[in-house]
Amino acid sequence: MSQRNNDAVDQLPIRLMMSLAIIAAIVVLVVSASGVLRTFLAEQQVESQCRLLEASLSTMAESGAVRDVDDLTTAEGTKRVQTFTLPDSLVYLSFGGDPDPSNTGLFSSKLVEDGAVICYKVQGGSRQIIWLPKETYKFREGTFVDDHWRITGEGKSFLIRTGGTVTLVFERIQKNHMTYILVHTTDDIDS
Repeated sequence: MSQRNNDAVDQLPIRLMMSLAIIAAIVVLVVSASGVLRTFLAEQQVESQCRLLEASLSTMAESGAVRDVDDLTTAEGTKRVQTFTLPDSLVYLSFGGDPDPSNTGLFSSKLVEDGAVICYKVQGGSRQIIWLPKETYKFREGTFVDDHWRITGEGKSFLIRTGGTVTLVFERIQKNHMTYILVHTTDDIDS
C-alpha cells in the first residue's frame, strides 16, 4: 500500500508540469489569435468605410455637375463630404494610387490605373486594393490655390497615413476635358 502512495506522489509534479504546459500553449494560441482578429477587424472597418464611400460617390461620378478647375468663374462641382473613422493601426489609405507597391515602407503619390483605385493597409495585414471603374472614378489630390481647390501638380493620389477621424471632400471636377474626383481635407476652408 505504501508503494502505491509513493507512486502517486511521484506523478504529481509530472502532472502539474504537463498541466502548466497545456495552459501555456492555450494562452499562446489565444494571444496570437487575438492579434489576427484585431488585424482582421481593422481591415474590415476600413473596407466597410471605403465601400460606403464608393456607394456615395457612384451617382456623383456618373452624372454630377462638374467644375472646370482652369476657369475660376465656374460654379462648384457636385460634392460629397465623407467622415472616416479609421483604426489606430492604419498604415495608409490612398485614393488613386498604391503608395507602397514594393512593400518597402517608402511611400509615393504615383497614380495607379489613372486613379481608379483605393488602397489601404493596417499593421499586421497585407495591402488591400479596391478596383473601381476607370470611366467614372479618377481620384486626384487637391491643393488650395488662389481661393480655389485645384489638382496637385500633374495629378497625385491622396494619402492618409494615420488612424483617427478624418473628414474629406470629394468633388467632381474637369481639367482639359477630362473628368476627375478631387479629394481634399476640409481644413475649415470655404472651398
